[in-house]
Amino acid sequence: MIKRLYITTFLLLVAIAARAVTVTTQAGQLAQAITDLNITSLTINGTIDARDFKFIAENLERLTTLNLSNATIAQYTSVEEDKLLEGIATYEAQTIPLCALTGLTSLTTVSLPANLKAIGYAAFAGCSNLKNITFPTSLQKIGDDAFNSCTALTVVALGGNIAQVGTGAFARCSNLTTVVINPSTAMNLSDKAFMACGKLSDVTLGPQVTAIGNMTFTGCASLKEINFTQGSTLASIGEQAFYKSGLQSFNFTATPWLSHLGAWSMARTGLSKIYLPSTLRSMDEGILFYNTKLSTITLSHALTYLPNYMLAGCNALRDTGFMTQGLTSVGDYALYNQSQHTAITVPLRTRYIGTRAMAGMTGLKSINSEPLEVPELGDDVWAGINQSRVTLNVNRECVNAYKQAPQWRDFFVTVATPRGDINNDGFVTTADVACERGYLLEGITQGINVDQTDVNGDGEVDVADITAIYNIINGNEPVVQPGRFSSHDWIMGDGALFDANMKSTLNLQLHNNLNYTAFQLEMIVPSHITITAATAISRCVGHEIYLSKQSNGSYLILGYSPAGDDIEGYDGFFLSLELESTRAITDEDQIDIPTTIFVDYQDNVYTLAENHIKLNGVSSIDNLLTDKEQGPVNVYNTQGQLIRMGVERATATQGLPGGIYIVGGKKIIVR
Repeated sequence: MIKRLYITTFLLLVAIAARAVTVTTQAGQLAQAITDLNITSLTINGTIDARDFKFIAENLERLTTLNLSNATIAQYTSVEEDKLLEGIATYEAQTIPLCALTGLTSLTTVSLPANLKAIGYAAFAGCSNLKNITFPTSLQKIGDDAFNSCTALTVVALGGNIAQVGTGAFARCSNLTTVVINPSTAMNLSDKAFMACGKLSDVTLGPQVTAIGNMTFTGCASLKEINFTQGSTLASIGEQAFYKSGLQSFNFTATPWLSHLGAWSMARTGLSKIYLPSTLRSMDEGILFYNTKLSTITLSHALTYLPNYMLAGCNALRDTGFMTQGLTSVGDYALYNQSQHTAITVPLRTRYIGTRAMAGMTGLKSINSEPLEVPELGDDVWAGINQSRVTLNVNRECVNAYKQAPQWRDFFVTVATPRGDINNDGFVTTADVACERGYLLEGITQGINVDQTDVNGDGEVDVADITAIYNIINGNEPVVQPGRFSSHDWIMGDGALFDANMKSTLNLQLHNNLNYTAFQLEMIVPSHITITAATAISRCVGHEIYLSKQSNGSYLILGYSPAGDDIEGYDGFFLSLELESTRAITDEDQIDIPTTIFVDYQDNVYTLAENHIKLNGVSSIDNLLTDKEQGPVNVYNTQGQLIRMGVERATATQGLPGGIYIVGGKKIIVR
């Protein structure tokens, strides 16, 4: 009895072992190499073609593991007796044929050929238990619907030579959580590529992904954000790309080349705040339609229109400055049913507001309409609003025109406070500049309208608002709402040498590629140092300079030209600071500069990176955009003169005469 049981067990083990098979075959001969159709694991060496995939799909119904890593797929031209796919004559080499293993539900693990170039249409579609697959770097193309409804698949990582991910390639992969696509050459993500992947939460796109297609991530309810690697060249997002996804944030600063958003591309998502940058040149209708959690939106000054349905149903928006100074038209239903607004401003350049564009704004109490010519209106623009209870503030010169215009005349029309009228006297003069400056430097609020201090409407109160007032005074309306741009220009100090009385002069140099007319510096100094004066020198003579110590101990310095004159030239001194110290200076002493902005004559704002100037008793030079330990550096002498720019650190001082130099912020002695 025991012997019989042993023999039975042995035969069972042999049978199980036999179901893991390795074969070496030639193209079209796999059927002759397989004798047991119940095998669960198959490793193929040699060459195979479309006939062999047909054999696997139709006969190996229990196959769970398919290893093709050492196999080569040969080209095959079918003949009538093959009875392969109707209408298909030639199957390419190094390509998984179309519909090769469609619906093989037993399959769980696949190792693809190392030299594979393409995966055909629907090749693995419906392989509902396929969980493990590694894509070789040789792979160039994944066909349409190639892995559609592979519901066990959890990770997709594509790189190397991948150039195409077809329409619906990974659609409805309901357990897919992670996608990484990092091609070495430019590629577009095709339409519906990851549509309805409900658990997809982690997506990383490499710098060569240039476009996201239509409906690519539609219905991806767990997808809260997209990770873009440095250097992204993404230029376009297609229609409904993120429609009904879980998108909560989108980092537009990581996509500096993005210029187009397709229709409904971010509609019905979980976005709560969004900044649409100046790089966007076109936006189709409904891009943010019914995002009910959206409470904050910032639009670029470059935007001249709001597309149809753009913000319809975004009823969490409240009194936000969603209409920029450059806006000329508002599309149909663009702001439909935004019931939380109590006040809105129609910008100066606006010429047309579309049908029902602002219908349902039932919370409105006032409208400030800046255009001097009454904007044309579509049908029922203000439907649902009790207009007789809403104040319409307009320019003094056009009150009668608004009172006679259809739809506009139903409001309570009155004279508006002019933009830039900080002191509420009905005019914009240098008195308003003084009030703005007092508010900015000293926090003085008496006698001013604080709501008017953000003159350019960018959400910040700074020196750009002073230049905006001067633009109005000088007849340069309309004021352009500035963006915030990162500048690669920089400032350095010439070295603060403290004398026996612990006093010093620190002169600042500006090296710029852009023309600026105004600036604002925030400076944090050690507690034993005081900035006693700030004076315009050299390039800034004629500019007004103001210095104020803030309640937090920092210093704020403003510099601007009432005439709007540029800071002269592109290199040299522009500002001198007088410093006093109550004790000796140490190597640890420095002036931190967390905020530096420059403004051009068009009121565009440019920001410089946070940095510092060391105060060590020796000529101290520090780039506001500090030179890194690696990469090009600048070389100065101890008088602050630029000797060499953008040279490699290792050879920065070669050939220079003996002396002390500052290389990338560090003192170097050349003997």
